[in-house]
Amino acid sequence: MRLITGGAAAAALVLLLSGCVASAPTPTETPVAAPTPVEMTPTGPLMCDELAPGELVAAVMTGADGAAVDPVRAIRPTDAFDAVELAAAGALGCSWRVGEPPTTIYSGDADVAYLSIGLLPGAAGQWQPAWAGDAPSTDTLAIGAIEASTAVGESGWQLTAPVGDAWMAMRLTASGLGSTGTRYDGIPPTEMLSRLGALAEASFSAVQAASPDRLVFPAAGSQRQGDAVCNGGLDPQGIGMALDVTFTETEVDDPTTRAPDSFEAAVAAAARSYSCDYLTDSMRGPHIAVVHGAGQFFDLLGQADVSTAFGPLDLSAAPGYAGGDAAIRALVTDGPASPVLLKVGDSVYEITSKDGAAAVAEAILAQIR
Repeated sequence: MRLITGGAAAAALVLLLSGCVASAPTPTETPVAAPTPVEMTPTGPLMCDELAPGELVAAVMTGADGAAVDPVRAIRPTDAFDAVELAAAGALGCSWRVGEPPTTIYSGDADVAYLSIGLLPGAAGQWQPAWAGDAPSTDTLAIGAIEASTAVGESGWQLTAPVGDAWMAMRLTASGLGSTGTRYDGIPPTEMLSRLGALAEASFSAVQAASPDRLVFPAAGSQRQGDAVCNGGLDPQGIGMALDVTFTETEVDDPTTRAPDSFEAAVAAAARSYSCDYLTDSMRGPHIAVVHGAGQFFDLLGQADVSTAFGPLDLSAAPGYAGGDAAIRALVTDGPASPVLLKVGDSVYEITSKDGAAAVAEAILAQIR
């Protein structure tokens, strides 16, 4: 048995007499700071909802009655080919509708309106003012430090400006403008342009704040490289045979051969699209526009409102037809001719003909293959 002696014994005796043992020190809690929120930098191409906040889109499109509107994403049917062209050019296109979707391509008597915004990167140096009738507009509106060009007419209310290195354009159109009247009758043009200005302020800010990589959008994979010529699928002989006409002249319009005078012309040049017009000594025949390398964007035409204003055109029995070829025909109850939009391989065509647009589409197919 081990004896406890000296100071150690005294210390042990004290502990025994007190009936307790030394407690462990109480741990001190160190407050943990809340993590600092990390602000995420947006990535990927700029999106339409960033370019145009929903409440501002609704404010622009509200009618004279002041009733709340709920704009929906839609392509104006008459802009169907333009939407493909815009995408092929590597641009961003956004558009909305209020009112009932049209069931024909020309809906002049419907209470419907469309707002569109286009952004063409790298085109600021080509910028031109909006057109007012048959001449460039001299009206402007200050959007922060940017002087935007504005115009009002039968084509709607327009605003366009160079923003950074991009060319931007926006337009509000309404059926019945200049004829039967629109949902905006009674609203002064200055107020309509002020609405566009408020939207433009947000859109311009979004573009200016975006990093360069966010202004890069998908484009046509293989654009036209050579001259614009009306041969191959566009050869006048086969098209004339389809319509039982002999064409004596073909006019080619190539927008890459001149400086653009409008946003639409700049887009067409960037997409390297072109058009052919077929003439006889006494009449003008079909007008055909084509953008090569744009086949991947044909599916855009399945969206509203192209899907309600166009119907499928069955070309499966046509000579030269191959899987993947597709066509749609505009629904027209009266008035102008019914255009056909055609995809053959990687090219998209818009065919406008007083008669026989479907026959022309078959002729293009046959001549290509």
